[in-house]
Amino acid sequence: MRGVAALLAAGSVWVLITGRAPRIGLPAIRLPEPWLLPAMAGAGLTAAFLTLAMLSVPSVAIAVGVLAAAVPVALEQGRQQHRRETLAGAWPDFLALMRGRVVAGATLPDAFIAAAERSPDPLRSTAGDVADAVTYGDGFVPALERLRLDLGDATADRVLSTVAAAYRSGGSRVGLVLASLGTSVGDELRLRRAHVAALTEQRMTALVALIAPWALLALSITTNPQSASLYRTNTGSIIVAVGLASTSLGYLAARRAAALSKAPRVFE
Repeated sequence: MRGVAALLAAGSVWVLITGRAPRIGLPAIRLPEPWLLPAMAGAGLTAAFLTLAMLSVPSVAIAVGVLAAAVPVALEQGRQQHRRETLAGAWPDFLALMRGRVVAGATLPDAFIAAAERSPDPLRSTAGDVADAVTYGDGFVPALERLRLDLGDATADRVLSTVAAAYRSGGSRVGLVLASLGTSVGDELRLRRAHVAALTEQRMTALVALIAPWALLALSITTNPQSASLYRTNTGSIIVAVGLASTSLGYLAARRAAALSKAPRVFE
């Protein structure tokens, strides 16, 4: 009990001094967004019921519902990709701000905190945590390591590991290291953006190849009663199931072929 009381007292003093709750360095557990599963169920059921009402073919309605249920997953993946791109795109300006502060005479931790305060999230929100670690906690390098694990990004690994190494070594060449790192990261980002733009047409082709067969199937069922009765049979249901598997696998394969390889994580 005395140990618990001492911990509570220490935590209270920390909050009074810093105005922030103490941060426990536990590994981050990435769970699905709370809205994802309900959104998948809602999109799938809505699309299935609408398709059943229009076509009166249960197998096609189920297939369309399965495809619609994957839309929220694709939107979430797109949101996460946009977050990673935003974070990666912020590093060149971040390093330029750091170098300017260092050249002006600021220490590397102070330059890092000042640059983070002027950067977009999630970098901006880390400025307070790094400042607390430098002033009251275990120091600048452990704070960078926790930030590296939290961000979970290859570019962040590279930048933060280099900044940590520059802080350990010190010297008059820290500004040159930051300038070289900023140039290297900027060149790499421009190259990846050019490759992504070149692969956009291939991604659009994959999406059209996924949607077009189902649009043609719906048109065939609505204009040909004999076709509709065929797809209501067991054989028709098997054909629809095979078509769902084929189009889904083909789309995933095309997307995989049009995706750039991820840069390897440092120390992972």
